[in-house]
Amino acid sequence: MNDAKTFHRENIVVDGLNASWFLEPPTLRRLHQGGVTAVNATLAAWQGQAETLEIIAGVYRNLAGHEDLALQVLSVTDIHRAKASNRVGIIFGFQDTSPIDAKLNQLEIYHRLGVRIMQLTYNSANPSGYGCQAPEDKGLTGFGREVIAEMNRLGILLDLSHCGPRTTLEAIAASAKPVALTHANAAAFVASPRNKSDDALKACAAKGGVIGAVAVPVLISATMPASLEDYLATIDDLVRRVGLDHVALGPDFMEDMPKAVLEASVRDLPPAAVAAYAAMPLTVGFESVTDMPKVTEGLLARGYKPDDVRKVIGGNWLRLYQEVW
Repeated sequence: MNDAKTFHRENIVVDGLNASWFLEPPTLRRLHQGGVTAVNATLAAWQGQAETLEIIAGVYRNLAGHEDLALQVLSVTDIHRAKASNRVGIIFGFQDTSPIDAKLNQLEIYHRLGVRIMQLTYNSANPSGYGCQAPEDKGLTGFGREVIAEMNRLGILLDLSHCGPRTTLEAIAASAKPVALTHANAAAFVASPRNKSDDALKACAAKGGVIGAVAVPVLISATMPASLEDYLATIDDLVRRVGLDHVALGPDFMEDMPKAVLEASVRDLPPAAVAAYAAMPLTVGFESVTDMPKVTEGLLARGYKPDDVRKVIGGNWLRLYQEVW
């Protein structure tokens, strides 16, 4: 469908969460090939400060060597600049607050280095709160409340995708600014600790936040293999639950990821979950970020109006970034 491909190429497309390997150029090339204007790039999660700083330094080197492909995003203006220059805007993001080493003042350092999105917890518990795989979710901690207040002050978008149910709801309530579920779907659509309750989805939307539909196969379908149609159905489901102004894309691709990093990313999961992730085939028709135009084409084919498609593929993230940053 050439008209859909042209529509995709002409509009701003934001990948709300991508955990691929940003220290090497192949990831940048794939994003560019997929027509992505800006991406929330996961640079760190469980890592401590020393390792995180090394990763950031490596990403700086990669961007400096490929200025024709990508640029760092510090503001929404940079996203528009990326679009105008046919490059990919790289938004530095973390999937945990572990890199701050439980020191509140480290948040400002990371903000100055360019971090604009940070998840409160990964799968397990940390000094801020509890992840979705923690044996018990005791909710937001006192330190977590301080972290949220400081993120609000600095202009770092609070992401709650991997947080446990209680921590998620308490963090939404504690934040003075809208929050994000950058890569999560409805638990009522596909049951998983990683997907979110309707209460959490609606609370996020009521705060002015955005939910990025995740494309991980076991989070979009109870049967394998999952397909692009399953992903589009996930978007439909979120739109029905919270409205078009609060739904966007957060596929969570992990392309070119070294084996050791992939293994570390699931180390807190139960053995059965690790086995399920290891065995699942890629989402058919949406195996790579290079397939992003297929999502735009699919939404248009499903009858979404062009202005509504613009919101889902990028506009809703732009609005949220503008409000928080």
